[in-house]
Amino acid sequence: MNKHSLTFGRYLKAVRLEKEIDLENVSAETKIGMYYLLLIEKEDHDRLPADVFVKGFLRAYAKAIEADDDEVVKRYLESRRAFQETADFDADLRKSDQAYWPHLFLSLGALLGIIVLSVIVISSVHNRPSGYNSELHVPDKIHRDISPKNLQVPNFAVKKREQTAEKLLLKIVGVDKTWLKIVIDGQSAREYKLKSGDLLELEASSGYSLLIGNAAGVQITLNGKPVKILGKSGQVVNLQLP
Repeated sequence: MNKHSLTFGRYLKAVRLEKEIDLENVSAETKIGMYYLLLIEKEDHDRLPADVFVKGFLRAYAKAIEADDDEVVKRYLESRRAFQETADFDADLRKSDQAYWPHLFLSLGALLGIIVLSVIVISSVHNRPSGYNSELHVPDKIHRDISPKNLQVPNFAVKKREQTAEKLLLKIVGVDKTWLKIVIDGQSAREYKLKSGDLLELEASSGYSLLIGNAAGVQITLNGKPVKILGKSGQVVNLQLP
């Protein structure tokens, strides 16, 4: 098999199978869950975590099977770029389709309105009595005082509402040694090392993406509510919050 033309997931799988290495062994050595390893081999960009985490997974996987980790990351970035371009094109296409039908219905509605109005005008002309006087008689005197003094302007009180988005308060308590990589509101990843008793408090506007080196090493609450962490002691897990 020519591995030079393979994309990142297929390349890793081909090297692994060539060396007869079970995926379970890769998971045990890298501490990466089978779920994420399968997503990598399937190249499931929709379900894979943030790029900074995927790159770490890819390098660990490549080293576990003695493959070139730089080459794997390079192929991943190429695949990711192609996937994003396709996703953007599909999104633009959906927007065009959504905009087409409302404009069409609006045009048809306007045309129908013109036709109906034309029929009404023509019918009224044909049905007008022969002795009809089209002149409008206006009374000489209007017994109504419409001076500016008598005009009352309603007093409207305009109130501006300040819409403040609820902050996302994340509290992480260390219960065992572990490392963390955290992306806040899509910004650059931050790295932390925690031990039992350590406390880390963070604040975000839109959300967090966490990579935890030891699933059993931390306890997490988001806005005071406990966050369930699925994974065993020593296992690397990824969380998307909220």
